[in-house]
Amino acid sequence: MIEINKTQGDINISLQAIAMGSQWNIVITGGAAHLGAVALAIPRLSLSGSGKISASASVLSVTGHMDDEIARPAALFFAKELNQSVVVSCGIHYDQISAEAVQRIKKLVEETQTEFLEKIRI
Repeated sequence: MIEINKTQGDINISLQAIAMGSQWNIVITGGAAHLGAVALAIPRLSLSGSGKISASASVLSVTGHMDDEIARPAALFFAKELNQSVVVSCGIHYDQISAEAVQRIKKLVEETQTEFLEKIRI
């Protein structure tokens, strides 16, 4: 299992990843951890005909939660980068969060994604 933690001020994001053969099961949490959304992304050739790898995703989201805004892009990112199927489960909750804090969360998630790729590509 790979675990990456990033903190900025009062925001903490954790990424945990378990290899399942050549595929990955990734959990992204922060604040009051919970299960808010799950995304499964599957790589495919781009529909543009360029020969590049793209991905399609299916998402299950708990009603009233916005965690799909993290889970889906993360799953698509990993599926494209790794050319493997990837599941991302996400649950991030901070009470009365500001728009600025949401942007910090997204930035920290991107940083954990980059660090994860660096770790597995060594």
